[in-house]
Amino acid sequence: MTLIPPGGTRRRPTEQEAITLELVSGLLMLMGFFAFAYLFYAIATNADIKEATQGPEIPGIGLNVTLVEPGEPEPPYFELHPIARGTASTTGIRAGDRLAKIDGEDATPETMTLEQVRARLAEADVPLADDDFEITLEFLRLQPDGSLRTETRVVPKNVPPAATIAYLKSFGFVVPLLLVLLGIFLIRLGMRLRQYDLVAARWALVALLWLMIGLAVVALWSFWVNGKGGLVTKEPFNYSKAVRGAVPVLLAMIPLAIAYRWLGKVLDELLVGEESLTSRNTRFAWTLLVPTLVVLALVAARPLEQTFIKSLTDDQFGTNRPARFVGLRNYANLISFKFAIIECRVDDTGECARTPNRSIIWERSKVEEEEAEKLRSLTSAERRRYVRYQEAATWRLPNSTKGIRLLGKDPTFLKSVGNTLRFTVTSVTLELVLGLLIALVVNSGFRGRGLMRAAMLVPWAIPTVVSAVLWQAIMRPDQTGILNKLLLDLGLIAGPKQWLAATGPWMNSIVAIDVWKTTPFMALLLLAGLQVIPGDLYEAAAVDGASKLRQFFSITIPLLRPTIAVALIFRTLDALRAFDVFQVLLDTTRPSMAAYNYNTLVLNRMDGYASTVGVMIFILIFIFTVLYVRFVRIEQE
Repeated sequence: MTLIPPGGTRRRPTEQEAITLELVSGLLMLMGFFAFAYLFYAIATNADIKEATQGPEIPGIGLNVTLVEPGEPEPPYFELHPIARGTASTTGIRAGDRLAKIDGEDATPETMTLEQVRARLAEADVPLADDDFEITLEFLRLQPDGSLRTETRVVPKNVPPAATIAYLKSFGFVVPLLLVLLGIFLIRLGMRLRQYDLVAARWALVALLWLMIGLAVVALWSFWVNGKGGLVTKEPFNYSKAVRGAVPVLLAMIPLAIAYRWLGKVLDELLVGEESLTSRNTRFAWTLLVPTLVVLALVAARPLEQTFIKSLTDDQFGTNRPARFVGLRNYANLISFKFAIIECRVDDTGECARTPNRSIIWERSKVEEEEAEKLRSLTSAERRRYVRYQEAATWRLPNSTKGIRLLGKDPTFLKSVGNTLRFTVTSVTLELVLGLLIALVVNSGFRGRGLMRAAMLVPWAIPTVVSAVLWQAIMRPDQTGILNKLLLDLGLIAGPKQWLAATGPWMNSIVAIDVWKTTPFMALLLLAGLQVIPGDLYEAAAVDGASKLRQFFSITIPLLRPTIAVALIFRTLDALRAFDVFQVLLDTTRPSMAAYNYNTLVLNRMDGYASTVGVMIFILIFIFTVLYVRFVRIEQE
């Protein structure tokens, strides 16, 4: 049964054309349902999800144990029989080895029954949070001369991943969402096309075109992977396998190509409706954006998604231990903080007592006392898992013996946030002011201006790590430091200063280093903005009697505002990701957010927790970008 086209068609379609239109619309809807079916099929057949829901093929360490009673005079013993392809087999345990100890505990017929040994190897009663996912076995191996040699193997357990982690790591959010949206779009498009909608038909042409391009890419991919036996292998190319893999995909393109050609021919003859200019521009924009969105989904969205997924686990870097799903626990530990009022220790003069380096001695806050009391009441296992509040920073109230203490479950991260924000605000502000001054000078006419422009870029051309090492030598804390030597000779300081020590002006020092290096970049951006301002405006202002200062605030700053906004965005985002200066010049107790992320991943091997820090850095950068774009109104320029 065919639909009767609505009134107003340019000509009445023949019965064959009406059937063909229904076939085209049905093809679109079929492709939409195929997107849903493919998603469900991929989830149902995924090996990781199947292992998570049904258990691994070889659970545990893949080891069978039997009791052997040879009789007098040889005592009974437990004999090991590893399962092929199990972890016990791959770590070198052989059939006939005699079990002696499990994780340092005697495991002989005199100390355990066979059922106890099997239960001990299965570790079914070990909570997931306490499981180390490995078992150390000590056994006796019979030698050719009849003697027994003691050997030890650390056997990793084959534990299935959590179903949530298996799904998220395999599919995530982006790919399923794109497939669902594509399916809904194609189904709706097919339904609208059955109503002889002109706009839907034009969108259908775009959809059919990109579906054919997508299938062509899949065919090329299948041709290469099937021919090479993988993405990158040393095997010779097998053309027969390659063709067998690509031909079905190419055959699927044929009905799409036929539908595209037929719909393009009858588009202006059968279909009704008017398309606005906005609709045409929207369709054209989406046509051009499709490849960009695909690349962004693969290059940007997918890695960011995987970082977020990993932040929901306790994954460890460089180990075979399976990750456990912890939800938002990493985020809770990372950003949990409290403020507490504290008192300083008073000396005989009634003032706050100080250490030899002039730091105030503070008493413990009530929160810290409660945390200490709670720790004393916990068991050793609970104490290992408990994360307590610790001091992150303390500020003294003016003219008072009291202070405010910031406590956090991860005080180092809170310090890194404070260090990063202080560094960003101070350095970017100074770079903007100095860069604007340099740009104004270089933009004016004087002899040697070209040489000056080239010379000012030298600090920016030096790699950040190299400049940090150079400044480390300049700011040595003794008289061998160039800066200390210069200031001592000039009589500006009485003794060498600890420029980068924790008790010295280390923040001002690294800000000065960053300003020295990055101000030329800011000046270059602002110089480009100054050179597009017409000189006639300044001449007209001078004729009207405006001073140089008035011209600066009435002409230069307003016309330079878009350039300033772009320069601020670039430098702020770069400063928020500062790593080199902090990593080279400072210790791990004073990191930036990026340096703390590196230390957490590489030094502590906490991959899941480091991913949480990376997501927080992304969120902070995103907030700064939105604020700049919104308040500077760069989108209106």
